[in-house]
Amino acid sequence: MKRSDVIEKLKNLIEEEREITIDANDQKLDIDSFTMTLIISSVNDEFGVTLDMETLDFDAFTSLNTLADLVEAEEGNQVQ
Repeated sequence: MKRSDVIEKLKNLIEEEREITIDANDQKLDIDSFTMTLIISSVNDEFGVTLDMETLDFDAFTSLNTLADLVEAEEGNQVQ
């Protein structure tokens, strides 16, 4: 999956859940624990990627770019 598609899916999920508009991929996201849990579940459903809570870097939830990096790393290959 292209990186832009990953970012778009994550953006839509967060905007709907938080009722906000994300203007830039590097915009700081204020993610609460409920939204974080929703993202983790959605990443599994949408991308087939299981995020391990014991090794998860919660700093990855700071922007769309860092979330896409996390999905990329967990997939084990580059998202284009």
